[in-house]
Amino acid sequence: MNFFTSVNIPQYTFSISHQQPVLLLGSCFTQNIGHQLHKNKFSAIVNPFGIIYNPISLAGAFKDVVENKTYTENDLFFFNDLWLSFHHHGDFSFPQKEDTLKKINKNIADAHLQLKKTKTIIFTFGSAWVYEHKERNEIVANCHKLPASNFNKRLISVNEIITSFSDLIKKHQDINFLFTVSPVRHIKDGLYENNLSKSVLHLAIHELVNQFENCFYFPAYEIVVDELRDYRFFNEDMVHPTPQAINYVWNKFGNAFFDKNTKELIQKIEKIQNAAQHKPFNFESEQHQQFIQKQLSYIQEIENQYTFLNFENERQQLTQNKK
Repeated sequence: MNFFTSVNIPQYTFSISHQQPVLLLGSCFTQNIGHQLHKNKFSAIVNPFGIIYNPISLAGAFKDVVENKTYTENDLFFFNDLWLSFHHHGDFSFPQKEDTLKKINKNIADAHLQLKKTKTIIFTFGSAWVYEHKERNEIVANCHKLPASNFNKRLISVNEIITSFSDLIKKHQDINFLFTVSPVRHIKDGLYENNLSKSVLHLAIHELVNQFENCFYFPAYEIVVDELRDYRFFNEDMVHPTPQAINYVWNKFGNAFFDKNTKELIQKIEKIQNAAQHKPFNFESEQHQQFIQKQLSYIQEIENQYTFLNFENERQQLTQNKK
């Protein structure tokens, strides 16, 4: 008897490696995968606008990156002693508008440069429920705790999502668009409403994948919801996946997109990082000093072999006196 439902992961026509920069935009699940990429020394820019859940705002953010848009004071508003943007997460808010604009424009400029080098962009859709600002008549990425009366809440359609992305995809035929749906459940909307939302997201991605040869779907949602299928893989809020679940998805992601050489390099990186985190009983002992020198030599060997890698943080961890 089989007590395990295995999710079928398709064979993709492209791979991801350390030499290929990646751009990621989307929900907090994007942050999780992006963290794993950073940890394993991939060149990745993650959420240059902060966490964004709805596809319409994600398409708008990507368009700003493509155009290398420069935000001005006219794009901001002042609320609760902070300058904010309706297109950005609250992490992009400061008491001085110059600081807000500086962070916004630097992140867009960095992402624009990354876009010129990347072959893969990963979008994670979180929710099809959106908030439209009544006065501005536009969908916002973040309400920033303004009164609910300022917004209309509605469920966007499959066609709205497709329309928002189609022209952007057509203009970037040389880039692989990898879509995922976040397994994070938006239960504040209601369980039924959350299921409606996820269905819209899945249908829209299905249509984009069918219409464009450079669009693909990775089943992160199904891996967590159907393959793991247990509340022990969710945090206490019963909404966000646990680190164990995230690592499980990460391993599936790696098996789908990393070739043999990339996997071997990841193992070497993990070996160095594990050594750097080692806490000795006696830092000054001859045995530990020999261990440090051995690891430093190994780091130098890896950096000579892979010139795009840098282990300066690991060097500092190894050589500082850990007590």
